Amino acid sequence: MTTIVLRDHERAVVRVNGRVATVLGGGRHRLPLRRPGRRREVDRVDLRLRWILLPGQEVAAADVPGVRVSVAAQWRVADPVAFLDASTDAVESMRLAAQVAVRDVFATREVADLVAARPELSAALLEAISGEALLVGVEVLRVEVRDVAAPVEVRRAQLALHTARQEGLAALERARGETAALRALANGAKVLADHPALLQLRTAEAAAGAGGTVILGVPLAPPSALG
Repeated sequence: MTTIVLRDHERAVVRVNGRVATVLGGGRHRLPLRRPGRRREVDRVDLRLRWILLPGQEVAAADVPGVRVSVAAQWRVADPVAFLDASTDAVESMRLAAQVAVRDVFATREVADLVAARPELSAALLEAISGEALLVGVEVLRVEVRDVAAPVEVRRAQLALHTARQEGLAALERARGETAALRALANGAKVLADHPALLQLRTAEAAAGAGGTVILGVPLAPPSALG
């Protein structure tokens, strides 16, 4: 008898004469002795979570070419037999499927929407990749759009547009402040024109505040008033 010990995250695909005989789970297993003319093979498969990274893939958005995108996908083996047999390199097949999905999904969006739409893009990529991945025994659990970088010329144009908007807002606020100040001056001038005594009082206050001498003149009464 042959003994094989598997961890909980491992599976063993047992083949006899090239055909799959059984798939073993975690634990200790005893395999019968090999009979003459029968060839047995045992392939271990790791079921733990893994990540695949697509760094700096260049794609064309709906309005701008040359957008660089970084995408990460979390996956694990769902079908050990398919993972071993459906493709000569299941991981590379999944990587290619992810690259094609990124190209197709990003082509439907304008570059200005790509950053804000990351959750939607991640969900669309997950849906697009999952079907292809299952064919090679892989389950894709999560897709994350990590970085989106527009071409340098586009970033410069966006920065110039943002700067112009901020300058316009600042100019608008200055104009509003000047308008409010002029309105206050006009209202003050009207009040002083309607009340000359108030103008004299404000003049006296201003002179006193500046350290000047204030001389108040009292109009003389007419001779008839003196008797």
